[in-house]
Amino acid sequence: MIARARIAAFDILDAVSAGRTDLPAALAQSRARLGDDRDRALAAEIATGVERWRAVLDHLIEAVAARYRSIVSMPKF
Repeated sequence: MIARARIAAFDILDAVSAGRTDLPAALAQSRARLGDDRDRALAAEIATGVERWRAVLDHLIEAVAARYRSIVSMPKF
């Protein structure tokens, strides 16, 4: 069985990724559904950690893609 906090974290990330809400609002909604403070903390930690890493990875991918585009678009002599 999957822990309730992990399901809540998935729901948070799904809502944020789909653009239905932002992270603070999704966290607040999940807190209301989870009864245990430990579950609330785990769901928040998972969701914020994923979003933090997503931002880092997006930045790195953008930098590498921009570099690759500049190499590919260089004129050939």
